[in-house]
Amino acid sequence: MYKFILRRLVMLVPVLLGVSLIVFTIMDLTPGDPVEMYLGDNYTAEAHAAMTQELGLDQPFFVRYIHYIGNVVQGDFGISYSTKQPVSAEIEARFPSTLVLACSALIFAIALGIPLGTISAAKQYSAIDSVSMFAALIGVSMPNFWLGLMLILILAANLGWFPSANFDGFKSLVLPAITLSASSLAIITRMTRSSMLETIRQDYIRTARAKGVKEFTVIIKHALRNAMIPIITVSGLQFGFAIGGAVLVETVFSWPGIGRLLVETIKLKDTPVVLAIVLVMATMFTIINLVTDILYAYFDPRIRAQYKMKKV
Repeated sequence: MYKFILRRLVMLVPVLLGVSLIVFTIMDLTPGDPVEMYLGDNYTAEAHAAMTQELGLDQPFFVRYIHYIGNVVQGDFGISYSTKQPVSAEIEARFPSTLVLACSALIFAIALGIPLGTISAAKQYSAIDSVSMFAALIGVSMPNFWLGLMLILILAANLGWFPSANFDGFKSLVLPAITLSASSLAIITRMTRSSMLETIRQDYIRTARAKGVKEFTVIIKHALRNAMIPIITVSGLQFGFAIGGAVLVETVFSWPGIGRLLVETIKLKDTPVVLAIVLVMATMFTIINLVTDILYAYFDPRIRAQYKMKKV
């Protein structure tokens, strides 16, 4: 197991290098002069040239990229062109808000999606099955930014139940979390139902029922546990997508997270901040996939046995 985790962590290095190179190239090719933004409206040609040299923008592309990677390895993400503050400080201030939003959305999606999918499978073709699958279809098809605007219009502007923007306590978390979780909730519900239907038809489920085991025990203890592998997979992926999908949701709700910061800094061509945010998101996505693989071993004894055999 430890060798597997170490190998996955080592694989993180080329992934982050590839992501950083792609984003660095895109930001370099986009129009705009970061020096002008850094200096403001009033500056001289001499000041522009001096700042260009100070920021290293007069160097060739690969020289600048290698210099940037060298600084990142040392924990230095550079200085923001727009705020003139260390990028690390800005990420540190904004990232907890994004993490709270993504975790809340995933918890809501799992807490509602797995029971709905399980009940739909246990009562296939019933009214609750039809309603939940129809709702899941709507959830997958609905753009989250549109859903966010509708929730703001109905629940915030008209009814006044929740605040419409910014972070100010638990109530301000409800609408963004629901918006971000809609697609994940639909996907987890459909995957749970599909996996449960496949498991329920297995011979050992028929055997448990033939022995007189209670239906609730059959569904929860025998069927659901053995159906968890695909559910864990899609839940892990949805957590990664929630980190990335927070970009639109945070913009709609003016949420003070790194997603909103990413949108703002892309407009300003603030390359150091954009690169840092993308690297943080890529790292989070890879770590989430690693945790997902580790959870496989917890729910499936066959995977644990494979790890033990490799260790021997």
